[in-house]
Amino acid sequence: MSELRRILSGEDDRPLLDVCAFAIARIEDHALDESLWLRELSLLASRIRQHDLYERFGFRLAAQVVLFDEWGFRGNEGDYYNPRNSCLHFVLNYRRGNPILLSVLYMELGRRLGVKVDGIGAPGHFLVRVEEDGDDFYIDPFQGGKLREGIEEDVEPSFLEAASQRTILIRMLNNLRLIYLQRQAWGKARQVLDLLLIAEPQDADALRQRAATLAAKHSFGAAAKDLLAYLKIRPFDADKADLESQITRLQRMQSHKN
Repeated sequence: MSELRRILSGEDDRPLLDVCAFAIARIEDHALDESLWLRELSLLASRIRQHDLYERFGFRLAAQVVLFDEWGFRGNEGDYYNPRNSCLHFVLNYRRGNPILLSVLYMELGRRLGVKVDGIGAPGHFLVRVEEDGDDFYIDPFQGGKLREGIEEDVEPSFLEAASQRTILIRMLNNLRLIYLQRQAWGKARQVLDLLLIAEPQDADALRQRAATLAAKHSFGAAAKDLLAYLKIRPFDADKADLESQITRLQRMQSHKN
C-alpha cells in the first residue's frame, strides 16, 4: 500500500502499476497474496514469449492469440459493476474484467516483455496502444483485443495521450468509489476515498462522501471534520445550511459517545 500512496501523492513514478493494482484489490479481498499473482503475471508473459507467433510477428499478435483466442479474456458485460472486475487477481483468475483492468493486464504483460504499451483514456472506454515496427496499434481488451482502426482520424488527439500510472490508478479507484457507494459498502468506500484524498486533498466531493461513510460507521467527529473541510472548499454550497446543521448534530452525537 505504501507504493500506491506514494504514486497517488506524486512522490514516486517508478513502474509499479501491477503492485498498486493488487494493493487496490486488497480492499475487496483482504486475503490477497500479491506474490502469487505477480508470479502468475510473469508466467503469462512467458507463455506469450514462447508462442510461435512471438518470434515471427512480435508481441501484439502473440498476445492476441494467447490472451483473447486461447485464454478467452473478455469484458464482463453481464456483471459489469461487480467490484471484482476492478481487481487484477480476479481478472487473471476468471478472465473477465472491466476495460481499465484488462488494459492494465495487457500493459503489464507488455512491460515484462520490453514492449511499449500505453494506456489510453479514449472516449467510450479505456484502450491500449502498442508501438511495434514503427506503427501504433490501438487495441480494445474489453472487446477481446479488437483492433480500433482509424481511431486517430475519429478522435481528438488529446484523448489519445498516454495516461500516467497515477491517472490510471485514480480512474480505477473512482470505479470502485461508485460501486461501493451505490452498494452502501461503507468500510470499503471509506478506504477508496482515503486514497483518492491522498491524490487530491481538495476533492470536495470525496470529502462529503467520506463524511457519509464515517457517519454510517458512527465516527461522528471525523465525519463532522470532513464536512467542515468541505464547506471551506465550497463556502457557498447550496446545501450550506443543511450541512451546518448536520455538523452540529454530528458533533453532538460524538460528545455523547465520549
